[in-house]
Amino acid sequence: GFAHGPRASSLLRSRGRRRGERRACAMEAEPTEGKVPQAKGGEAVVTFFTKLPSKYQVQEESLVVPANLARYGLSEIVNQLLGLDKPVPFDFVVDGEFLRSDLFGYLEARKLSSEKVLRLEYVLALSEPEENQVDEVPDWISSIVALGPLPSRWFAVSAFDGSVRLYEDGAPKLTSRLADVSITMLHALPAGSVADESLIAASGKDGGLRAIRARQGASPATGPVTTIRSSSHFDGLQACALNEKADLVAGAGWDQDILVWNAGPSLFAPIGEDQGGTKRKAADGSAESEEPKFVLKGHSQVVTSLMFGSASRCPFTLISGSWDGSVRVWDTAAASCVCNWPVARAATSFSMSPSTPQLATAHEDGHISLWDIRAPPHPTVQGALSLDSSAGLPLHSAQSPHRRLASQVQWSPLDANRLASCGHDGCLCVLDVRSPKMPLQRMRLGKTGPVPTKQLCLAWLGSEEIAVGGSDGKVLRVVLGGGKLPED
Repeated sequence: GFAHGPRASSLLRSRGRRRGERRACAMEAEPTEGKVPQAKGGEAVVTFFTKLPSKYQVQEESLVVPANLARYGLSEIVNQLLGLDKPVPFDFVVDGEFLRSDLFGYLEARKLSSEKVLRLEYVLALSEPEENQVDEVPDWISSIVALGPLPSRWFAVSAFDGSVRLYEDGAPKLTSRLADVSITMLHALPAGSVADESLIAASGKDGGLRAIRARQGASPATGPVTTIRSSSHFDGLQACALNEKADLVAGAGWDQDILVWNAGPSLFAPIGEDQGGTKRKAADGSAESEEPKFVLKGHSQVVTSLMFGSASRCPFTLISGSWDGSVRVWDTAAASCVCNWPVARAATSFSMSPSTPQLATAHEDGHISLWDIRAPPHPTVQGALSLDSSAGLPLHSAQSPHRRLASQVQWSPLDANRLASCGHDGCLCVLDVRSPKMPLQRMRLGKTGPVPTKQLCLAWLGSEEIAVGGSDGKVLRVVLGGGKLPED
């Protein structure tokens, strides 16, 4: 925690003026016999600013502080400048990155002079997250998706028992049997024309792709299950995706090919009036052998992730990640590969930033890598990127928040700076683009010890809420400790 105590009143002292600067004194350790110890590394010059409400803004002026101060001591200075009755823990961003060393270490690492004025933006520090168990099912959890726009009260969960379950506000509402085989991934879209309904695609271990319509609200229900599969592809599917209009659906997995079918209303049968309120229903219909619209070949190992590019940002594209250590971009109009980006390691998952041209990948060795998408503007869609052979994917940053395989990474749809990842080490990590070397938070979930519970999937439900599922069959809802200002 941040150190705020009786000594806070003596932390900030004026030592006169030096070249128009105000000198402040704060220590990481308690003073001895009233004497202030000399700061190791000398002094540093800082200014503080924030985007918080005006009540929490300080005058932006240069302060001379001991260079051995890190975020705890700096937080005490800001609190003293604000004169708050109840101290507020702050974190600090400098030059677009969170400060994760003392000031001396920051200056040394960048070979900056101690005379360099560091502009420190102070933001609310994260507090302890709250973990709540939502449900426990008899098999491993394979996928979680939010239903409807965020923040969402509803979400769907698939498991290796072949079922999909709907939840509202952390309470189970409906269980629907999709198949007699394991469901590996879900993808959901709002039904558009019908309020409180979602279209859900599910990939199966039998090579079949299933589609259902789900209704949220007072009378939750699911419609008949439609199953499609290729007559020439029999290996299990590991990933699926719907495009924005839900007129294309893609599936891929162990045979390395990506199958793309026409979707449309016929794939998502309406919900019968007599199905409302049922607690469990059997899978309807038998599998239909339907040849894909086209097959995309190029990956040399299992395909783990799929995503259609949005019409406003990456039109007419499908993006895939694979254990062959590549992320590929496919032109869905020409049915061809236009980008083959090496990502150095087997990719277990990927996610795109909601607003910036960046991509995050998760890897089998626990790494999470952030990449910048360098591409020319689209010739016909304003504000979109033209992902073609000239586009590049340079590395932005990489860190190892997990000690074992990182199962999934997902960018927050509501915050371009924040991501979450989970892994086989049992941890859920909250990452930030501005903290390139370490996660903002790491939470150990489930069983600890030499064989921890594998955390297999996650989904953002809001800016501060994440649903997580693991190998123990437990569905957890984690509310992040997003810093809060004291109530007036």
